[in-house]
Amino acid sequence: IGSRIEMPSSLSLLSLALSVPAFALYARSDGGKVPRLNITKGGVITAGCSHAGDFAHQFHITFNSMVDGACVFSGQPYHCAVTKFPGDQLVKATNETSVPNCDGCPDGETLVYDHCKNHPQWVDVGMLPDYPRRACGQNPIKHTECIDDVKNLFDDRVYLFRPTHDRCYLEGAVANVQALYAQMLTDPESQVKFVNDQPFPHTLPTNSTPYYNHSEAAGFDGPGECLRWVFKEDKVQWAGNFKPENVFEFNQTLYMDDFGVGINEKGFIYIPDKCQQAASMSSSSSSSCNMVLLTNSCHDFSGMDIDFAKYGEANGIVILKPCVGGYVDKDRFPQAHEVQRGLLDVYGQLSDDYVFQSAPHMRFVGKILREVTGW
Repeated sequence: IGSRIEMPSSLSLLSLALSVPAFALYARSDGGKVPRLNITKGGVITAGCSHAGDFAHQFHITFNSMVDGACVFSGQPYHCAVTKFPGDQLVKATNETSVPNCDGCPDGETLVYDHCKNHPQWVDVGMLPDYPRRACGQNPIKHTECIDDVKNLFDDRVYLFRPTHDRCYLEGAVANVQALYAQMLTDPESQVKFVNDQPFPHTLPTNSTPYYNHSEAAGFDGPGECLRWVFKEDKVQWAGNFKPENVFEFNQTLYMDDFGVGINEKGFIYIPDKCQQAASMSSSSSSSCNMVLLTNSCHDFSGMDIDFAKYGEANGIVILKPCVGGYVDKDRFPQAHEVQRGLLDVYGQLSDDYVFQSAPHMRFVGKILREVTGW
């Protein structure tokens, strides 16, 4: 266990995948690069829970020319963590606070940490669309590697989930995400599904997850509910069998510009059999696959990743899992307390432009996505 299989090229990786022994942990491609695959344009979505849910929402809006939907299991609104609203209470800015950047705060003051999650009533939802619409500048665009034109969001589909016993994202927090999307989609009533009546604690539930204060499995299939909504039910059937030999490890250092911002050295990708076959064919839509982007704090491919991969195997959906949880330079980022704990930067702790495509965590995931798709 733990052996690595070196392969001469991305195509060799795909053609030999089925011969990887079941006891091998992960196969690796030539030089550790993530393989180029035939991914359907319009068929990439993001998904995640908690800080990864924040990031799934954040990445969806910022890279909306490449991403066409999101499944947000307990997430806060885009750029909300650093935005001062009229109803906010402020605190003194020190190195102990986890909000080093604040849009609208007076000098020496900053926001209460997690104000959008713990005090959703302070959020002015009418202000939320302003940042993605205007932050890059208008006539002309002033910032490069910024936010894609929000018109790309008009026809996207979104699945939102907040369990009734979630003590991390209080009631109203995810509803504010719904309110943001309602102002940016063409027909939010038909494009957004918000599930907020399931008695779970803070979690992305799978079939085996029990309800709050229960021990038996509740049978709520969070990954399946997500995929059937965003990709539409007629395109996603039931889950299949997970194949460990279809998990591949890649070297994320090839896509890192900064080695002190908490990015892990390795990431993972699950490539279903039919998507390995499609990669060696022409780029016709009939042979292409969809993809789910599951960015998270991670060191392996496990847990809910496998639940998503089961659907991927049966329905031709690649599961791409970039990972954070690496080294953080505390001298440069003394207030990056959550990033130091292995979380994604959804708090503006690494930069004030943390939602831009140029931000450390956004850029490295964007590079990996472009490498896989070739777009």
